[in-house]
Amino acid sequence: MKILEGNAGALTNFEVLDFLRAKGASKDPTRVIAKVAPSEYKVYDYLVDTAPSVHTRESINEFLTSIKQHDLAKVEVLNILNIGPAADFELYPL
Repeated sequence: MKILEGNAGALTNFEVLDFLRAKGASKDPTRVIAKVAPSEYKVYDYLVDTAPSVHTRESINEFLTSIKQHDLAKVEVLNILNIGPAADFELYPL
């Protein structure tokens, strides 16, 4: 993965998880081999146990096309993607 433009906008948790996986982060006990900082492993461990771990690029693109009709702000869409609500009532606080 290559950074094309620095500070271009907020990332989804899926993109952060994808970046960490590309760097070599995993649940493998031999973590010392990968070029990942200990703080990045803490982020990785958190994200693996949340909704972004089951997302795919296709599912995110499908979600983004279906959500356009609701005229939400980019921040609202980012929150929905990052939290990954499983039921309708989980959307109300957002």
